[in-house]
Amino acid sequence: MTSKDDISGPRVPPPQTSEALFVRRVLIVALIATLIFALWRVSLVLILIFGGIVVAVALRNIAAPLARYLRLPDRIALIVTTLGLAAIAVAFFFLFGALASQQVSALIDQIPGAIESARDWLNEYAIGRSLLAAVGQSSEATLRLLAALPLAGGILGWLGEVVLMIAVGIYFAADPSTYLKGLIRLLPPRRRARAREILDAMSKALQNWLIGMTLDMLLLGVMTWFGMWLIGVPLPIALAVLSGVAVFVPYIGPLLATIPGLLLALSVSPTLALEAGIVYLVVLTIEGNISQPLLQRWTVSLPPVVNLLAILVFSPLFGIWGAVLATPLAVVLWVLVQMVYVEDILEDRVH
Repeated sequence: MTSKDDISGPRVPPPQTSEALFVRRVLIVALIATLIFALWRVSLVLILIFGGIVVAVALRNIAAPLARYLRLPDRIALIVTTLGLAAIAVAFFFLFGALASQQVSALIDQIPGAIESARDWLNEYAIGRSLLAAVGQSSEATLRLLAALPLAGGILGWLGEVVLMIAVGIYFAADPSTYLKGLIRLLPPRRRARAREILDAMSKALQNWLIGMTLDMLLLGVMTWFGMWLIGVPLPIALAVLSGVAVFVPYIGPLLATIPGLLLALSVSPTLALEAGIVYLVVLTIEGNISQPLLQRWTVSLPPVVNLLAILVFSPLFGIWGAVLATPLAVVLWVLVQMVYVEDILEDRVH
């Protein structure tokens, strides 16, 4: 016998009222807002985890060829790589670290005096006096800021965060398959193969970026040291280290790194400051128009405007680490957008 339910077919749920739809939408918006707020609260943790991933990629980038050529197990190759990098860092510190540290300390100590010399020199000219009048009391504020920099900058906190990123990176590099499998299992089975392809592409892009960034940093540092040493600017090693490290913040970092060098040169003479400006102009022109484009074309292709926008977006979200890691974040997101949105959703694949 056929029941009444079988004859009438499956039950159709009653349509939702406008009040129910409104409540549902409010709950969804509240859930999204809560999720965004929670992510913002743990933004430092997220950016440090990403920094650990960058460290892990760097370690694997060195350990993989070492394991292949020396026929070592992956774990042994990673241990050799980590210990080798630590030994190189210690040797560099003993050979050049003391000199670089002295020059950086001297650089910090001399900047306030250089600012005063620059102000005295500007006071000799009408246009200089107009410029000083326009900026008001900025020199005094700059001096107070520089005096408070070791405390306000949270150097110990930054060092602790660096150590944490290195530790996380070592753990990730020691057993990446475990973390990748755990992440991929969060997705539906039919999506897992594609997810692995995307993760592999993101890892490859990070590897290429690290290679290009290392070469660019070394090249800019060497050119800055040679130019400043050649014209006789004080503390050329410190200025070279500052310029090399500043490459991690594209465009903005290298420009800001020129300020201490120009101030130091101006504290000696206006002529030396002009020569230092020419050196910086030549070095940054070579780096920005020749070496960096060639390295990016060889390693990873990322539009320049994406780099700049990444700094503007990630710096307010993640602070200083957002500025430092803006480019690798942009590289990863660029691959993600290209593969997930353009190729999978829009189905626009280049064959």
